[in-house]
Amino acid sequence: MRFHAFLLAAILAASIAIAHAASPQSPAKSRKVPQSPMDPLSSEELSTAVTVLKTAGHVNEATQFPLLTLQEPPKAEVLKSRPGDTRHAFAIVKQDSRTFEALVDLSARKVDSWREIQGVQPGLMVGEIDIINQVVKADRGWQAAMRKRNIRNFDKIECLEFSTGYFAVAAEEGHRLVRAECFDAAALNFWGRPIEGLIAVVDINSRRVTQLVDTGVVPIPKAPGDYSKKAISKTRAPINPIVVQQPNGPAFKVNGSGVEWQSWSFHVRMDPHVGIVVSMVRFTDAGKSRSIMYEGHLSEIFVPYMDPSPGWYFRTYMDAGEYGAGKLASTLQPGADCPANAYYFNDWLADDHGVPQARERIACLFEREAGGIAWRHFDFVTGQTESRPARELVLRWIATVGNYDYIFDWTFQQNGAIRIAVGSTGIDEVKAVSARNYAGDRNDDAAYGSFVADHTVAVNHDHFFCFKLDMDIDGTRNSFETEQLRKVRAGKDSLRTSFWVAEPKVAEVESQAKLNDDMHQPAIWRIINPDETNALGYPVGYELVPGHDATDMLDPDDYPRRRAGFADYQLWVTPYTNEFAAAGPYPNQSKGGDGLPAWTRQNRSIENTDIVLWYTIGFHHVPRPEDWPVLPTMWHEFQLRPSGFFSHNPVLDLPAPK
Repeated sequence: MRFHAFLLAAILAASIAIAHAASPQSPAKSRKVPQSPMDPLSSEELSTAVTVLKTAGHVNEATQFPLLTLQEPPKAEVLKSRPGDTRHAFAIVKQDSRTFEALVDLSARKVDSWREIQGVQPGLMVGEIDIINQVVKADRGWQAAMRKRNIRNFDKIECLEFSTGYFAVAAEEGHRLVRAECFDAAALNFWGRPIEGLIAVVDINSRRVTQLVDTGVVPIPKAPGDYSKKAISKTRAPINPIVVQQPNGPAFKVNGSGVEWQSWSFHVRMDPHVGIVVSMVRFTDAGKSRSIMYEGHLSEIFVPYMDPSPGWYFRTYMDAGEYGAGKLASTLQPGADCPANAYYFNDWLADDHGVPQARERIACLFEREAGGIAWRHFDFVTGQTESRPARELVLRWIATVGNYDYIFDWTFQQNGAIRIAVGSTGIDEVKAVSARNYAGDRNDDAAYGSFVADHTVAVNHDHFFCFKLDMDIDGTRNSFETEQLRKVRAGKDSLRTSFWVAEPKVAEVESQAKLNDDMHQPAIWRIINPDETNALGYPVGYELVPGHDATDMLDPDDYPRRRAGFADYQLWVTPYTNEFAAAGPYPNQSKGGDGLPAWTRQNRSIENTDIVLWYTIGFHHVPRPEDWPVLPTMWHEFQLRPSGFFSHNPVLDLPAPK
């Protein structure tokens, strides 16, 4: 399912690798000397890492690289580092059926470590699409099943690989498996043309079909599903334009991967596993640069579908760990994905064989007003109004994971708050059914989804997005505090009968910070620095304001839930380590229990130490007819906002409008 994006990436790779004219918004240019230890690997560094491994005899021309990226230095080294310090590359290497991890010293051009990781399957790769199509289309059983469906010309058939999950099937242990479903690719929206009822289980290493699941013929839907402008018979009248002008240029500055805007400064890099990494986030307050967050990024995406049939039960995707969210970053379209005043970031990505490929416009940065109000008050005594318009800075990137497009926005506000939002758009994943529509459904074809077109049901599913938030509020020694709002009875001296009070409590160990947002027991979640206070004597802090908190409804013993154990709670707090993957670094075909459930089993201390928050937003998606043929963007978000970090309103000094 998820690899049409990879297919497109492979087709476009040659064109985007061509050098273009240099400009602030041109495709990626390599820098030989990184300006920050958190800078992404340059083209030269990617090539050096592969060359060093070849020279050491660890890899050859057939070697594949599911992951090749920057190995972040320990935090203590980053905070005191200077440009030109030692840089390392981390690689996950697939050699035949074996998996290795390598750490390469790029400065000394030597291999620091090389070890085999047994019992894991690395993430899926671009080139495996070709393998899938070759293997499946050459299988005689599959050919017979297609002829049974009156399909004899396979040139217009596209087979995509779906991650298979784990379900304790003994025959599948130790094999690199995917499940292939095929589509009639003659249509632009081939997602609406599934060849239903036929799944091929493919062993990629041995290049053979190990099982063919044929549950019967279902006709391919023929309902219109094209969403291009050519397919729309009549569009709305053109709307009057809104022109954004910045005659003096943007108010932000970009220096390499560093950004400065208003009182903010931060660093940006694209990681092939988790996507955009925002690091070294600071805010200048009264001339003093203060730390807020060391690093924040997406950690994992869990998308389980709710159909138990043989062709659907396994669809429980881990979009970051199984496919690489950063690998699937889409090239952004000026004027559509980002406004006309946007600045674009570019990067280099190593392909399956470690060859650097340039990618242009994989993230954008822009200022936005949109009628926001920073603060306002009308004084009814004097009749005067004081109002200040708000402006914000948006960092955006989009991961196209097969049929879905996920828009990730990091929005920095003048008042010191950061809003993290996910917009879900793209195409619903659908199945072909015998009934034409809901009125004619006599066989419960829509029991696990909704009709969105004739003979087409979009299956119910969930989306869970886990974010890693390494908060450093005025330093690395922080605590996590919950402020419980508790109802109490009034005393005899009051005419009131009840009210509520806020009772703060600092979590001492990890088990006390496994939390779900509960409307019946409201609480404030706050990260504080117990050693630093504001002018009023409160410990400086930031509040995590929950947003969309759908919970995982799967049974605890269900295998998909075991693999996505991070979704058991909306919030986890751990001490700082170099961990980055909430479900573990190898979720593909994993048995589960990795990541946050395993780490927090130690129940380590999280009081007055370097802590990391892991927060998950989620929503249940029951598709609607309005979702087809392309889904209107649905937004879900949460916020990090100052709570005692300042001693007064931090935007009091905004200038009045002219």
